[in-house]
Parts: sequence; structure tokens; C-alpha cells
Amino acid sequence: MSGISIVVIGAGLIGRKHLKKVTEHVDFELVGIADVNRDAVAAHYPATPVFADYRRMLDETKPMAAIIASPNQVHAEIGIECARRGIHILVEKPVTDTLEAATRLIEEVRRAGVKTLVGHHRRHHEQVQTLRGLIAGDDIGALVGVSAIWAAYKPDAYFAVAPWRTQEGGGPVLINLIHEIDFLRFTAGEIVAVSAIASNRQRHFDVEDTAGAVLEFENGALGTFIVSDSAVTPWTVEQGVGEAVEFPFSGESSYRFLGSRGSLEFPNLVRWNQEPGERGWNQPVRAQRLFATTIDPYVAQLDHFRDVICGAVMSLQSVDDGARTLIATLAVTEAARRKTRIELQPRYENLAA
Repeated sequence: MSGISIVVIGAGLIGRKHLKKVTEHVDFELVGIADVNRDAVAAHYPATPVFADYRRMLDETKPMAAIIASPNQVHAEIGIECARRGIHILVEKPVTDTLEAATRLIEEVRRAGVKTLVGHHRRHHEQVQTLRGLIAGDDIGALVGVSAIWAAYKPDAYFAVAPWRTQEGGGPVLINLIHEIDFLRFTAGEIVAVSAIASNRQRHFDVEDTAGAVLEFENGALGTFIVSDSAVTPWTVEQGVGEAVEFPFSGESSYRFLGSRGSLEFPNLVRWNQEPGERGWNQPVRAQRLFATTIDPYVAQLDHFRDVICGAVMSLQSVDDGARTLIATLAVTEAARRKTRIELQPRYENLAA
């Protein structure tokens, strides 16, 4: 299918990234942009109709698909309006801001039968697909555990331009860890329980600046994760892959996947193992660097969205699955606040009911 008519709702930082990729993609035709700052956005996109009211845009342009890159709090509202008009949606992460909103959105898209994709773009990296295949293919034996870090120092200006980032919901758990939770669900398996602790000792805001989580996977593996926006490190996937201009390239791995017959570093894709039949702590462990093509995940995501709309493939992440990532991420914050372990399966089941 070519010439899929599409609109973008929200022309902020991520919205502008989507706009660039859509206008360059031969299979999509951009027919409208909606943003509350209509005049400022229109000055940058003179060839495309720009609307302040997204509902009016949907009714006048009648697109086949929409990319929702608005503030998180209105993802559900906009997604529901699209679904009621039969418009397929690619909604940025998180799928919604609350589980209640996610439930409403899921109900509407099921009723309408529209196709959905959640914008956890990391699933579309070639390195991620390769890693997932290695783990699922028993390349390192049974997965025993995962050790991971996301830590970077966000400058004072980051908080000054958006004071909401100093309040609940603006910390690194919901801003950054949600990407990692989704990545782990996609590569290591479903997360069934979490425990956590959080601190605001560095910035003294009303939200965490650092958190540690223990994750339990359905396959029996365990994971540990440190996330912080107050530490200078080279250990983020963005720095390791070089996917974002905001993050200088480090080439360092921030993940270690531990298996019964070997281990994997990510994103460097280094496999560590021993000679067959010689497992033991007194035997040397050798390294082998694996290869995966570097691609633009946002372009690959658009390619996938096109194929989902066509009916050629199933969505790599429907809004139902995106809600599971939200459940697991919100549970980290709750577990830290309550200082307890939280089982997730009942919450997944309630979502599917």
C-alpha cells in the first residue's frame, strides 16, 4: 500500500522527529498537523495544513492513520477520538498516563477494530532484534539474570524549562526507565513481579532522581536495574547505540544478559562463553563480537506501521501490550513508595478483562 494519508498530533520534540520521518517516507502522505501552538508550527511547515484543534483536523482531512505525539495526559482522549473515526494510530510512549486511561483506550480500539502501535521505538533496532533472537534461541543457555544501568546527568536547564519534571511523574522512572522496562519485556520475557527503592538525595525534588529495581521474569530469571538522572556515566542505550544527537556516542554497553552457558553485552553485542564441555569458574571465558546492521529505528517503526495498516503483519506492540509496560513501570514507583514486592499478573489480567 502506498500513499497512506497520515496526520501528526503534537509538534513538540518527538512530534518534529516523526514529522521529518513521515515527510521523507514514500509510503505516507502527510495531510495535516495539529498543535496548540498553531501559528508557530505553521511557520515551519508551510506546505501542510496546521490546526489548533485536532478534532477539526481529523474531520476535515479524514486521514487513514495518525501519530499521537501529544502530552501523555491526552494520549487516551486523542486515541479514542481517532478510534471512533476508524483511524489507525501510532501513539508515543507511554501509551497513556494512567491505567484507567489505558483501559478506556483499549476498549475503544477493540470496539472500532483499528490497528494500533505504541512508539517504543527501541523494539525496531536491528541490534535489539538480534539480541532477542539470541536469547530466545538458547544461544547462551537458560537466561539466569540481567544487570542494567541507565544513568546520565540532566542539566539544571532541563528542569527549568519544564518544572513539572521536578514533581511526581517527572523523574527518571517514568521518563527513562519505561523504555528499559519495555526493552526487557521484549527481549528477556514478561516481568511478573518488582521490588524497588528510590531516592531524591541528589536534587531534593518531590520526585526520585535515582531508583533501584529488582525484576522477576516469567521464565525464572532475575534482573537488577539502576536508573538515575544525577550521575555522569557512559551507560545508556542512547549513548551506546548513538541513536540520538542529544547523547554523545560512547559505544559502551549498559546491559549484561547472564546465561547458563554464556552471556551477552548490549548494545555492543559481545558474546562471552567457554569451550563446549568446559564450563566452570576455573576455565577461561572468551569473547566474540557479533554483528547487527545499524538502522534508523524511527524509519523501521514507520515501515512496520505501514505493514500493520496493510494487514501484512501483526503489530509489534498494540496498545494492550503498551499498557503492560506501563503497569510494570508504575509498579516500580509504587513498590519504592510502599517498600514492598508487587506481583503484576493480577494487574495484567484485570487489563485484559
